[in-house]
Amino acid sequence: MAISYAEQVALTCPRCATAFSAEVYVLIDATERPDLVSRILDDSLHDAACPQCGQTGRVPAPLLYHDAAHARVLLAVPADMPEAEWRAIGQQLLMLLIGALPEAARLPYLGEVQAEAGLAGIAQVIRQEGLTGAGAPSEALPPIVIAIQDLLNAKGPAKLIAAFNQHAILRDPQAVTILQELATEASSMGQSEAAQGFARAAELLEQIKGMRQEAGAPAVSIAVTDQALAPEAIEALAFAVLRANTGAELAQIIDQHPELLADTGDAALSAYAAAARAAGKTRIANGLEERLNAIRELRAIYRVQQPLLELVQAYLDADSPATIETLLVEHAELLEPAADAWLARLAHNAREDGDLALATFIEERRAFLQRVREALDAADDSNALA
Repeated sequence: MAISYAEQVALTCPRCATAFSAEVYVLIDATERPDLVSRILDDSLHDAACPQCGQTGRVPAPLLYHDAAHARVLLAVPADMPEAEWRAIGQQLLMLLIGALPEAARLPYLGEVQAEAGLAGIAQVIRQEGLTGAGAPSEALPPIVIAIQDLLNAKGPAKLIAAFNQHAILRDPQAVTILQELATEASSMGQSEAAQGFARAAELLEQIKGMRQEAGAPAVSIAVTDQALAPEAIEALAFAVLRANTGAELAQIIDQHPELLADTGDAALSAYAAAARAAGKTRIANGLEERLNAIRELRAIYRVQQPLLELVQAYLDADSPATIETLLVEHAELLEPAADAWLARLAHNAREDGDLALATFIEERRAFLQRVREALDAADDSNALA
């Protein structure tokens, strides 16, 4: 399981007003990603470039730096961020770090977080104390190289898809062509190993596209299943919930993890919170219990809407025009605003997760229902005039 963690941040270019998203690392494990430590040292880690005009600017994001070899945890605090805010964010990032570490690596030093003034503050400590990565070259690996490494290291279809979804550069429509050109150029320069790597990455991207085409419509699941959860799944679920700071974020976590609405999910997380409290992890226990109370309120709302959710699920699962027609004839509620709102929300969440194929599929199904509504409204108007 990867320790380092990046978030997709929505940005608007101040020069050309183009809206775009950028991958911003907020948690770095020095041993796992020395290339990212290099970007801390050259103060470029949180720089983002506009894809339209090339304007580069700084994203005001925090960063938690973890160095297990030297038992150090540093928190880069953005300028002008209120103390209460950066302390809360630092606590969330620390919980994310602890959740990603194996049990044996969860040592007492993790609770001794040292706050520093931005990336420059962390870079100064790394250099002064000779922490992991202090001697790394200042030039960071290009994003495409990191993406190719993850792609080549992926084992099995699921890991391939995960690597594809993680790196926006791999989802570029021209990615295969670019990789093939890089392979040709590397070969002409006598760099056979690099050429083979680029060529293999291009082949893997083609395979991913093939898998998606063979799969047909992307799988969508909003059903609530009451199944027992494995211990590692419970821990991952707990830290996913703890990352939510607002009602909207919590609702998005529920969309991603519908098992939170099941009784088994509630029981498992309640037991996890109790175990954390017994182990002296009061903040984790309090944070989880507070969010569980909010989830229980949302669960009551979701259960009222469950029949509609099941209809939306059936509509998205429908694999033929005849099945869709039957659903619309028998269930007019699919044409109501509530169903449209659910489809819009599912498409938004898929896009936020980087699954553009799923988002596009849901948006196409939503647009079809909108056309049906417009046609029915037009027919009603004609009948009224007649």
